[in-house]
Amino acid sequence: MTRNTRRVGRPSSTSKEQILAVALQLAQQQDLAALSLRQLAKELGISPTSLYRYFENKQQLLTAIGESVLSVDASTLPAGLSHPQRLEKLLDQLRQQVLAFPGLLPQFNNSLPAEAMVATIAALAEPIKAMQVEDSLAVRHAQSLLWMTLGFALFESSSSQASISGQFLDLPAQLQSTSQHLELENHERLWRELVERNIRGIC
Repeated sequence: MTRNTRRVGRPSSTSKEQILAVALQLAQQQDLAALSLRQLAKELGISPTSLYRYFENKQQLLTAIGESVLSVDASTLPAGLSHPQRLEKLLDQLRQQVLAFPGLLPQFNNSLPAEAMVATIAALAEPIKAMQVEDSLAVRHAQSLLWMTLGFALFESSSSQASISGQFLDLPAQLQSTSQHLELENHERLWRELVERNIRGIC
């Protein structure tokens, strides 16, 4: 992803939504581990004390960022899509949002924002239910697809093509017949195949 290096503009007034918008811009420009509330306050042109009225600590801010990044919006999808196509577009949306913030998931230390996660599962389950899948099974399918998407995006964002390929150059002979068929260079093709196989399994 090409990161925007433009300095974040200061809002004319400060609200929780505006603070989060600036935090999201900063998070795209730098490692989330380096983002501090003091830096955010400076970008907003407010005192750290004012910022603490909205977020008591960095973890609360990260949770708010996570809730935004891990949400999907079905209302943005084009009209006329089939139910499988709607599901695929929602998964694409989630993947791209996570890729835009590559350092986000490791910051949660197994404590992802529960409300956002459940809301996303519910959104993914809707097109699955529309495929005549029973409600509880649709939710389980949606949960599996969510974990699949987060895992794929985490792998994709945390490893370069060169470093991945280099690990497979000198494998033992008995493994080379398998390694020669691995997809190591085209994440997009691998993602598309993975999504299509999983959606076919639901249909």
